[in-house]
Formats: sequence, C-alpha cells, structure tokens
Amino acid sequence: MIVRNPLRARLAAIVFAFGLGGACTFALAAPQLPDFTYQGRLSQNGVPANGSFNLSFALYDNATNGSQVGSTISEPAFPVTDGLFTVSLAFPGAFDGTQLWLQVSVNGVPLLPRTAVTATPVAQFSLSGSIGGAAGGDLTGTYPNPSLATASVTNSKIAAGAISSSKLGSSSVTSTAIAASAVDTSELASGAVTEAKIASNSVTRAKISGGDVTGTLGGVSLGGGGCADVNAGASGTAPGDIVLVNLQAGVTLPSKFIMLPARVDSAGTVTLRFCNIGTTTQSFKSLPIEILTIH
Repeated sequence: MIVRNPLRARLAAIVFAFGLGGACTFALAAPQLPDFTYQGRLSQNGVPANGSFNLSFALYDNATNGSQVGSTISEPAFPVTDGLFTVSLAFPGAFDGTQLWLQVSVNGVPLLPRTAVTATPVAQFSLSGSIGGAAGGDLTGTYPNPSLATASVTNSKIAAGAISSSKLGSSSVTSTAIAASAVDTSELASGAVTEAKIASNSVTRAKISGGDVTGTLGGVSLGGGGCADVNAGASGTAPGDIVLVNLQAGVTLPSKFIMLPARVDSAGTVTLRFCNIGTTTQSFKSLPIEILTIH
C-alpha cells in the first residue's frame, strides 16, 4: 500500500522527447503533435515501488497553484516495476511556447514539486525573405545572382567526357589553347585541311611525298634535230609520279638544247628527254640537276 503523505512519497522523474532528454525539457516536432514520453522513479518508504498505481498528469501555468492548462491525463492501475514507469503523454493544443509545469499524482496524492516543462519554440508561420550578401569560395559577386569566379573551374572539377563539341562556342578553341603536337593526322577529318587552311610557303619539298634527288647526269651528244632519252636514278619515285626537273644553280644547257617533260616508267628511275633543235651537233659532258617527284 502506497503512503499518501506527499512528504514521504517521492517521485524522481526524467522527461524525454523524441530521444532527447533533459531534467525538465521536451521538444515538439510540430504544433499538431505535442506528445512526449515521461519516465519516472517511484519510491515507497525509500524502497523502489512495485505494483499497480493510479497515475494522473496535469499541466499548470505556475509552479504552485496557478491554472490548469488542458485536460488531466489518467492512467489507472498503471504498472510500476522496481520503481520505474514510463508513460506517453499528449496535451493537444497546450504548448504554445510558454513555460508550463507538470503535476504528477499517485493514487490521488499530488507529488511535489511540480516539474517544469519548457516547450521548445514551434514555428507557427513560415518565413520568407531574400538571400543577400557577398558570395565566396568559387563564386563572385553578390546573392541572389552570383557568378563563377575567374579560373574557379579547374581540370579537377570537370568530369571526364563532360565537355562535348556541342558545348564549345564557335572559334573558342584557338591555336594558343591547343598543346604542342596535340593534333596529329588521326585527329583530322577527311578533307578538313583545305587550300584556305594552308599558309603561304608552308608546304616545302620536305613535306611532299615523293622523291627528291640532287645529282649529275652523264654526257649527252645530239646531232641537229636529234632527241634522246636519258634515265636518271631517283629513289622514292613511283610510276605515275609528277616529275619536276631543275638545273642546279649556275648551270645552263648547250645552245639549241632543250629538256622536255620527264616521266617515271619504273620505281626509282626518272626518264628525261633532251632534244637538239639546232642544225649542228651539240653536247654536254655532265649536267648537275635536281629532280623532285610528287606522288
């Protein structure tokens, strides 16, 4: 049998709300859900109580006396084991952010003192406003319309394959943006290099596929009106090549001698034709020439 004298009956209580505990504090998720779990320890003559007890709970607006807020919650024949009991309490509409006190009664006997219950503030209205101030980090300018700071988008911030050709502006990739030797023949589309793309004097003999030979032909003697074919070795040439033949600097043909367009009949050999358009025999002992063929 519990002792009804409030001086001899002692209740030690701990309040928890949604897993957060405090001596006299609970938290509300929203005004529509003012529930919390109350855990207490009931002692009878200094010994933890066991059995069923009639428990009641009420809220007041003052630590002593004051007015009751909301209804009384009754838990008849509530089980207490080893002095411990846990009960879920709900006081709809009671918590508006003001300080309240919880009065616990056991078998009709109020236990003192009342427990202060401080409700955490609950937002009754949603707030709106504009974000302002200076931007920082990789942003520059001010809110609400900051922009990316210069050089803030580095290689490490770009995912592999994220930039496709559709993301590049016209003429955005200039020669200074292309690494040396980065563009080879495999990167050029067929027909991409047109005449307009080739700078003046940029295609030299070294860049032309074919033969390029400097040498000296042996002697040739022709009577008036005569012609003769002379074969000259030229490595790298192939049948069908276009042949360009030039005399080396300071060299001239004999008077009335002409050199006609040449041809390549077999690989590595260029056939040159010389004619004497004069009436008397003309000859040369050697002829320094340069042969260039284009495939």
